[in-house]
Amino acid sequence: MKLKKFSDSIAFRISAAIAVVVAVTTITVGLLLVREERAALETELQNKGAYLAELIAHHVMEPLISGESRKIYPILKGYMEINESPIIYAEVYSKDRKPAAKAYKDKDSGSMRFSPYGFDDSVEKIDIREDKDLHIYYVSLPLREEGLGTLGFLRICITKKRLYRTLDNLKHKLYLLAAIVISIGIVIGLWMARRILRPVLILNKGVKRVGDGEVGVEIPVNGEGEIKELTLSFNKMSKKLKESIDAIKAAQENFVRTEKLCAIGEFSAGVAHEIKNPLASIKMLMQALEHKKQPLSGKHLGIIQEEIDRIDRIIKQFLALARPAKTEKKDVNINDVLEEVIVLIRPKMEQSAIRLDKRLPPGLPLIKGNTDALKQVFINIILNSIQAMDEEGGTLTIETAARNGTLSAVIKDTGIGIPEKNLKKIFEPFFTTKEDGTGMGLALTCAIVNDHSGKIDIKSTPKIGTTITLELPL
Repeated sequence: MKLKKFSDSIAFRISAAIAVVVAVTTITVGLLLVREERAALETELQNKGAYLAELIAHHVMEPLISGESRKIYPILKGYMEINESPIIYAEVYSKDRKPAAKAYKDKDSGSMRFSPYGFDDSVEKIDIREDKDLHIYYVSLPLREEGLGTLGFLRICITKKRLYRTLDNLKHKLYLLAAIVISIGIVIGLWMARRILRPVLILNKGVKRVGDGEVGVEIPVNGEGEIKELTLSFNKMSKKLKESIDAIKAAQENFVRTEKLCAIGEFSAGVAHEIKNPLASIKMLMQALEHKKQPLSGKHLGIIQEEIDRIDRIIKQFLALARPAKTEKKDVNINDVLEEVIVLIRPKMEQSAIRLDKRLPPGLPLIKGNTDALKQVFINIILNSIQAMDEEGGTLTIETAARNGTLSAVIKDTGIGIPEKNLKKIFEPFFTTKEDGTGMGLALTCAIVNDHSGKIDIKSTPKIGTTITLELPL
């Protein structure tokens, strides 16, 4: 009777439920840990296999080039004998897929029947495949040398034995830990059911409210001892959390305002600097004429008009960058845009003795863009390339291609190049190395590319040339 009464009690039911929850949680967490550890170990093993394959490829390249195949076997064998090396089999093939060398770690490895598969010349990186029957990974890669092409192929097999041993040790530890946690959970459950169940439920509701974003919430103080202290600490934490979030929001708003002011200051200073020069020229001309007591001539009026036009151009470029207009986008063939730009720029190229290497394959997919804006982008870039080759001529290469969901346009010149210290500033407004430049062309170019959800990359080597790559989403 007493036993039945005890088993029907709320304390027993709660403690039993807690024990079940603890057991299920422990087992679930253990399984998750095993799965995560397995994934981590497999990733580590694959990375190690890839690393070893790259090392072996580096060392076998020289004997493969020189045709000394007998030197390849000691290299393969040496990597197998390294302490804790997972490699059990390795082979090297020549470029015509004939075996150049094979090596096994031991007799057991030599007696295994490895699954054969071919090598693809188009594969440019390491290929890793799993053989679940033999519990191994096949790691293969083509052996390529710049200028020589594909010289051969390398394949190694790495075993999972050490991985499984590690997982078995982890499982044994988790089993022991689960048994201890479940036992402790049952004992603690009986005590928790009588003493702290109600305060914990209240505290749990408060935690959920905070988790749902209701920061600053306070819960009623119940219980005694540590539970009471925990409730008070929770209320204090909730209040502090609200204060911290409010402070972070205020600091973020202040930071945004400060950034805007700094940007306005930089733009204003740039515009003032650029306008100052033409204004100074006009002022000097007027002072000289006033001093000589002479009327304005047609030549003087022309100079003043040129300087005013220069100021107008600077202001328009500044407004275009600071307040870009919303451009209507439609389907655009990038090759058609480049062909129109080439027609406009060709006289300038012929005048500067520049040879054009045009690579515009037909049938490229269309992009969403604004034709006029894209023309401006390519005109700015190509004019810069022509100016970089203006003194001695050179070759201008324009190439388009579509891959990986993007359409790329590459413009390459053989000009004077850009110093490394200037590369990071090249797209900044008002930065220029030209005497008559405003420093707005490439800044506008970058803004237009961003408006088209694209990206622009520039690489340059002084005295060799510059390559600008523009990528736009299909």
